[in-house]
Amino acid sequence: MLSLTVALQAQMQMNVEQLAEFIRSEIALKQSSDKQTAAYVKKIQLTEKLTDKTILDLEAQGAGPKTVQAMQELRDQSAARKAPAHDATYSPATVPDTSLSSGPPVAKLGTNRAPVIPPPDSVRQQKIIELMKQYAMSYTQNLPNFICVEVMRRYADPNAGDHYRSLGNVLAKVSYNEGQENYQVYSVNGHYQDTTMEKAAASGGAISSGEFGSLMKEIFEPRSEAEFGWDHWATLRGRRMAVFNYLIDSGHSSWSITYSAGPGDEQRIVTAYKGLVFADEQTGEITRIKFVAIDIPKTFPVSQATEILDYDQVQISGQSYMCPMLAVLNMTAGREKTKNEIEFRDYRKFGIESGITYDMKASAPAPPPLPASKTEEQPMSTEAGPAPAKASSAVATAPVTQKPSGAGGAWQMPTPPPPPPPQ
Repeated sequence: MLSLTVALQAQMQMNVEQLAEFIRSEIALKQSSDKQTAAYVKKIQLTEKLTDKTILDLEAQGAGPKTVQAMQELRDQSAARKAPAHDATYSPATVPDTSLSSGPPVAKLGTNRAPVIPPPDSVRQQKIIELMKQYAMSYTQNLPNFICVEVMRRYADPNAGDHYRSLGNVLAKVSYNEGQENYQVYSVNGHYQDTTMEKAAASGGAISSGEFGSLMKEIFEPRSEAEFGWDHWATLRGRRMAVFNYLIDSGHSSWSITYSAGPGDEQRIVTAYKGLVFADEQTGEITRIKFVAIDIPKTFPVSQATEILDYDQVQISGQSYMCPMLAVLNMTAGREKTKNEIEFRDYRKFGIESGITYDMKASAPAPPPLPASKTEEQPMSTEAGPAPAKASSAVATAPVTQKPSGAGGAWQMPTPPPPPPPQ
């Protein structure tokens, strides 16, 4: 019994380079959770001194907050040991500044790169996660009742590539009242139609729901048991964003995919998913969420499904609210890929006085797409400062994707045509 214990202890001894290789391997393989990796690290006995630089490097390369905390404990335990002969890790965040020297001045040409911002420490990361949770759980309570216009641009590629052809546009009035979403389609492919979203998409493509709060809330619900980890800093719409990755297994998921090949042929699954959350580090205000379905059964027709949901400030009755701006839904089924680009426009307060005005035309064309500055993530720089202060489902008859579109300024829903004269 004694010899077995000694052997086990010997197996758990590592030098700093072996520890770094182990953690990098876990990050690359993604087979263990942050919690599982941290539990293993706590059992390791280091033969060398672990420095803050090595911990910071591994954190920048993807080590989660629990793993970082476990390494910090190893750092304290190994403080009296000899430092390793060479540096086992590298990160741009910890490269020493060698721009100054005692030699003669030398002029060099090169790219003007902004300094890399190191990730927040594990305590700060946990604080930001708590702020995001508080924001998400109270988000729908702070939304007013409103109506807006949804612009859905639909595309498909039957050859599993990125050469999409348009399936047309669908315009709908969306009402949000006491937490309930209601969609009323009024235009299909530029022509006035009074129909449902399901019928409008019957020719192929995808539809989604839950953009007005459910998607966000489900990630942070305690029952979802989401695992969070630091990902990177980003600049989105001119604001510095803290970006975290997350994972929710199928046993705690509420994200569903429904596939229909026609009447009577409908299949539905609830899938595990992962993704990214972009949030203001000071307030927890969430500006973007990415969803990626994982572990989809091979027998299910849809093999890939992703959605990106962006939020931005809108004015409703003179007050500013953070509301959905666009959603991008992508799906793949067999060799067919589909893409939906959904925008939410012309927000107004819901009530008796808030009618949608029309322009008395029988046609109802879609407005122009949103500019790239509204939708594209920019590299992080130290010049971008911090900002001021129902479960989702995807229904597909063929794979689809959505992406940003729409232009600034008010846009009004066209008026339905007048009734035909009596015969």
